[in-house]
Amino acid sequence: MSQEQKLGLDDIMKERANFLLGQLLNVIPAAKELAGLTDQARQEIERQVAEFALSIRTSKLDKDQLESFFKKPYYLAPIHGRSDSWNLIIPKFIDIQIGYLERTTPSFNVFLINRYTDWVAGIPEAIKKQLNWKTPPELILEGEDLLGSKEALNYAWQKYKPFLGKKGDDRIRINPQRAFDLIAALIKDGVLPFTIKPIPDKDLVNRKMDWELRDYQIQGWNEFKKYSAAGFYYPPSTGKTVIGMYALTHITPPHLVVVPSTMLKEQWEQRIKLHTDLTSNEYQVLTYQSAIKNATQRKVKLLIIDEHHHIPANTFVKLALIQRDYTIGLSATPYRQDEREEYIFALTGKPIGLSWDYFKKIGLITNPDCHVWIVKSFEQKLKKLDELLQDTRKTIIYSDSIEIGKTLGARFKIPFVFGVSKNKLETVMAAPHVVVSRVGDEGVSLPELERVIEVSWLYASRRQELQRATRLYHGLGEDKEHHILFTEQEYLHDRERLFSLLDKGWKINLHSEGISEKVIEGEAQPRIRRSKIIPEKKRESAAIPQPQAPLTPTNPLLSSKGVQNAMPLMKGTEQNVFKFLIENDTNWITDEKLAFHLGLTGGVRSLQANVRFGWMQSKDWIERKKIEGKMASRTRFREITA
Repeated sequence: MSQEQKLGLDDIMKERANFLLGQLLNVIPAAKELAGLTDQARQEIERQVAEFALSIRTSKLDKDQLESFFKKPYYLAPIHGRSDSWNLIIPKFIDIQIGYLERTTPSFNVFLINRYTDWVAGIPEAIKKQLNWKTPPELILEGEDLLGSKEALNYAWQKYKPFLGKKGDDRIRINPQRAFDLIAALIKDGVLPFTIKPIPDKDLVNRKMDWELRDYQIQGWNEFKKYSAAGFYYPPSTGKTVIGMYALTHITPPHLVVVPSTMLKEQWEQRIKLHTDLTSNEYQVLTYQSAIKNATQRKVKLLIIDEHHHIPANTFVKLALIQRDYTIGLSATPYRQDEREEYIFALTGKPIGLSWDYFKKIGLITNPDCHVWIVKSFEQKLKKLDELLQDTRKTIIYSDSIEIGKTLGARFKIPFVFGVSKNKLETVMAAPHVVVSRVGDEGVSLPELERVIEVSWLYASRRQELQRATRLYHGLGEDKEHHILFTEQEYLHDRERLFSLLDKGWKINLHSEGISEKVIEGEAQPRIRRSKIIPEKKRESAAIPQPQAPLTPTNPLLSSKGVQNAMPLMKGTEQNVFKFLIENDTNWITDEKLAFHLGLTGGVRSLQANVRFGWMQSKDWIERKKIEGKMASRTRFREITA
């Protein structure tokens, strides 16, 4: 073929590409009906569809079908057993995050959306319109009275009668012993029953605080002053603690701050001492456990609950008994795997939040590079960790396992900070490299942090993954990295952790060496970019005690037709229980172990409240019995099919 012929062919291909792109441009404007689909996203869709058309050597694009797609490039599906929630299914090439990323397929992202995700980050109006979300009745809980219009009160009397006492003409007296359950029920139905109760001027002061509020924080503060109780749901590093500190210095004391760990206690105490003029007799910082034991019998002006997504757990719900005039809750992750989100909002007050995209647009958060390493063994994990630690960049190495944490500390001669450690925050701040247990998962803010490495974790917990990775948002440097070291088995069973990062727009680089493609493919696999691992240099190392592998062997029964037919009939928590039992087919698993595996902070009670064990038993999907006084379950598909 002559050079002239080649040029002619190139011209034809360009003309053909322009023609196809022109067809797309005629229908692209209809995509604007999906709020939140940015110009950049539309341009990327145009490019990918045009490239696909060229790759299959066709010039036939069905304009009508494309127009239908761009008018509604998503599908909404109700979730069985949860009338208040839906799955929003969007093709992966549309780079948008709406709601909570629940799972992925090779082609689609599946988001969970409900009123909670709308309150915290907003749902596009086009989607809310399709869901036909009805405006809930206006009901306000004022003291022990439920107030509203005549129609709203009649509705409440019929729907919430178990929580109510006596009905009057203009109000309903509630049952005070069921007040908390009533609030949770109202919130679940989309009612925000928080009365406007402005903080009086006599309780407002102007004490010293070293930071100034940003515009969105001022708006949040004014909203809190209007209601006297609020939950703040901003991403890590965007100033939730600053809001708390501002409240401490602008409301008359005494104050109480409750936190989930001693490391957070140390951090709050340090910041209050350095950045305010509050005296030690005007405030107290306690862990949840200490507050439940020592602080429920006295009253404070302001109660701040840090990381308050924990408080729906049966262990911590007693924090609601602390007497106070004003309440602030702080959390970046108001989601729970036991599906008790309504209690997060019920325990604090008016939800105040903004989407993570908002903070990206104003430049407050940027997603670091995330690298997922899949290796064959725990020993190779250590080799990869050794390679990463060859420099002195400020690094936190997370280990859920105390045994592994001690091993890492001894092997690399670095401190290991866990539950019984003294001066936790000081140790973490001082060491260039430090191993930390889950005591450092939440709230820890280190401006000098440059790298996070995860070696051990709590199964597939997405909330833990997001909390650990976003410690890097607090780092002030530009070259920040997040590394997760998986063995092959861990990646198979725990990779759902990554969904929380994908949900927030992180790009994940997957590195694998000598691992079969069958291992890293599958319906649950997140969208990833693969790259090769640079071959490691061989080096001698001391023998390391090999941790016992978790009881989660790979089981082909998960892909059997019977299991696939049963899964859609179950709720989310039931599906997770069923999967775990099948992965350990014929083994009896206690409810205690199941609750631990699922990360249910409410323990066995949360498990039994959210899983219909009797119903699953009636379907012959599981067996139940007591073992040494503890309820246990198992499947036995292997025996049945043998």
